[in-house]
Amino acid sequence: MLPPSLSKADLHLLYVFTSVVEARGFSAAQIELNVSPSTISRQVSDLEIRLGMKLCQRGRSGFRVTEKGDLVYRSAQRLFASIREFSETVDGSRKQLVGNLSVAVVDNWVFNAVSPFSSALKEFVDLAPEVAIELFSLAPDDIEMAVQDARVSFGIGVFHRHKPGLIYETIGIERMGLFCATGHPLFGERDNSKISEVLKMSQYAKRAYLKERDVAPISRGLQTNANAHQIEGIAYLILTGRYIGYLPEQFANVWVKEGKMLPVGEGQFDQPSELKLVKKRGAEHNLVVKTFEDLVLAFSVQQNLV
Repeated sequence: MLPPSLSKADLHLLYVFTSVVEARGFSAAQIELNVSPSTISRQVSDLEIRLGMKLCQRGRSGFRVTEKGDLVYRSAQRLFASIREFSETVDGSRKQLVGNLSVAVVDNWVFNAVSPFSSALKEFVDLAPEVAIELFSLAPDDIEMAVQDARVSFGIGVFHRHKPGLIYETIGIERMGLFCATGHPLFGERDNSKISEVLKMSQYAKRAYLKERDVAPISRGLQTNANAHQIEGIAYLILTGRYIGYLPEQFANVWVKEGKMLPVGEGQFDQPSELKLVKKRGAEHNLVVKTFEDLVLAFSVQQNLV
């Protein structure tokens, strides 16, 4: 068991272990750590001896984190997040924008031309050129988990079911369209009676990270044998010409302009979706995080998104 006061060596061993877990193996981690796999293996063994537990399985069968190893990994993440927060808070007390900014954003949001995020990021980089920025593009559930685990300071995405312990603030509206692609019977169809008839026989590409029956009523009576965990996966399914599914309009416009996709029924099934900033309840944000958060909210108001 580690002593109450962690040494620099202890922190280094924990850092090595988290790097191995995130790289999913010793060989892959050598690029990040700049040491040989044998050295990494020895350091992880040293940590296992210090903790008195097996953290991972390695060998011909591959790399796998044990249940206890996963617990140590998540605890180490929170520890390093606290250390970063301490450092950034001290720097912030001197009114200097230095340190780290870690943010998770919903996947494929870069296609949204009116999002406040790009404008806020540009302004922030000009204000704080010394801040190290880490961005993640994740599905909504993964964003919430990253915020809860303190791996990121806050996240931005579409969250239909709010989790306890998190605070959600609306920063904009994104229009979601029900799309089909060339080869699908609904492609270009304008007759409402024909649309209703074909819809009943259509396969629906389900978003695995949402309760579709609640957020998209049209899906309740539709067949579905495929789901995707990211928006990009929904797009792949739609482009087969065998599925219909919801996509952000700005994202789908890439294929609409090429004549490969169209909104079903000329957009009559489209629906708005609230984009929200999510952060951990009770978390004390430093000057760096507060500055970027304020910029996102300011650009949301400026662009009349809220």
